[in-house]
Amino acid sequence: MLKYDIRDLDKLKQRFDPRDVEKALAWSTNSTARKAATHISKDVRRTYSIKAGEIKRQLKIHRVRRDATRALLYTGRRLPLERFAPRQKVVRVRATSSRGKVFRTRRRGATVKVRKDRGRQLVKGGWHAKGHILRRTDKADNASQPRMQFGPSIPGMVAHPETIESAQELVRRELPRDFSGRLDYLLSDKVGLA
Repeated sequence: MLKYDIRDLDKLKQRFDPRDVEKALAWSTNSTARKAATHISKDVRRTYSIKAGEIKRQLKIHRVRRDATRALLYTGRRLPLERFAPRQKVVRVRATSSRGKVFRTRRRGATVKVRKDRGRQLVKGGWHAKGHILRRTDKADNASQPRMQFGPSIPGMVAHPETIESAQELVRRELPRDFSGRLDYLLSDKVGLA
C-alpha cells in the first residue's frame, strides 16, 4: 500500500504544504510521461524498423491542466522510405524497344525494411538515388518526373490499441507509486512532518 494516495490531492494539500504536493505531482507526472514515451518507443520499434530518435523527434508532451493529466502527442507526416534501411537491388524487368519488341533486362531497384515481421520489400518501379527512394510519376513514361516515396507516419505506428493500452497500464501502475515516493522525499526533508 502507498503512503500517499495521488487520488487524495485536496486532502494532502490541507494536511501538508500545498507547494510540496504540487512539486511532487509535477515531478512524478514528468517522470511518468518520459517512462510512457520510452515504453511506446520500444513497443513501436519491436514491429517497425525505425530508430528511437525518429520517434522522439515526433513526440510532444502536452500538459492539459495543473494536475496529473498529460497527453503524449505524436505528430508528423509519413516518413520518407529512405529512413527504412534502403538497399539497392538488381531486378529483372520487362522492357519494350522502340520497335515494339518485348524483352527482359535488368535494372537497379530498391528494397526497404519497414516492418520487422515482413522482411525486406521491393519498392515496385523505385530506385535509390541521392539518398532518396524515387519512382516515376507515370510508370509508362520514362521522362516523367521522379517522386520521393513515403512509408507510414509515426502517429500511425503508435496508434495500435495494444501499444496505447500497455502505455496506459504503465501510467496507472507507475504514477501513484512515483508520486508517493517523491512526496515522501520532500516531506522527509522537513523536520517532524514525515
